Amino acid sequence: GPDFGYVTREPPGKSVTSLDSFGNLDVSPPVTVRGKEYPLGRILIGSPLPWMAGRRMCRAVRDFLFAQTVQAPLEVYSEWLSVGHVDEFLTFVPALDRKGFRLLLASPNACYKLFKEKQQQGHGEATQFIGEGWLRPSLGNGIPAVPSKYPFPVSILLSLLLSIPLSIPNVHPSVYNVHPSVYPAVHPTFYPIVNMLVLGRHLGIPKPFGPVVGGRCCLEQRVRELLEPLGLSCTFIDDFFSYHVLSGDVHCGTNVRRKPFAFKWWHVVP
Repeated sequence: GPDFGYVTREPPGKSVTSLDSFGNLDVSPPVTVRGKEYPLGRILIGSPLPWMAGRRMCRAVRDFLFAQTVQAPLEVYSEWLSVGHVDEFLTFVPALDRKGFRLLLASPNACYKLFKEKQQQGHGEATQFIGEGWLRPSLGNGIPAVPSKYPFPVSILLSLLLSIPLSIPNVHPSVYNVHPSVYPAVHPTFYPIVNMLVLGRHLGIPKPFGPVVGGRCCLEQRVRELLEPLGLSCTFIDDFFSYHVLSGDVHCGTNVRRKPFAFKWWHVVP
């Protein structure tokens, strides 16, 4: 139609991996890095470490993204995940202060800290996934173990590459499902938080079905404590059977019709 167009890029041999799905494609808010401005942000895609073999987004799509020099892509280590998408451990949300946004990062350590706190408060019998027909062990029966090497500390990496002060990211409780006999060993999270849909200041967050303490999911409560002071509205969406058990969550299964920029973005010079 008028003023509408699209482009396709296909791999020569039709061979694709999970990293070719666009849950593995994100973009930062506008940033300035070492004096260079990126008014349209920077593209983020998940990849293995540069010196390692592994899955990569197909060359045809990567070349196309890198040709968009205005948004200068960054490749972030995501090969430690079985699905391998950046939306499994990071997202950006608007904020009223400082840079005008927050980088949200999934953190198993934050989740362990919260669960230990609830155990010590006498809630060790709190059961998880109540009402879904799927029950995780109660807090008193232990917490699923995740090796400390997971996830890769992307907070420091992104802080350097996007010039975001380390005080800007918010870490959110998350636990990854580890299968030591499988490579990559880390499967999607038990508690998906950052895999969310951002609609301005309204967030559509996958419902984590965490331990219920005082009649409320303690994970939902902690996320509200972190995000609502930023002026954000949190809505938790039950996507358990529609996406979560299929290795995806809200961000994986949705798209957003964006409002066009007021300026001619195609005139931006890199």
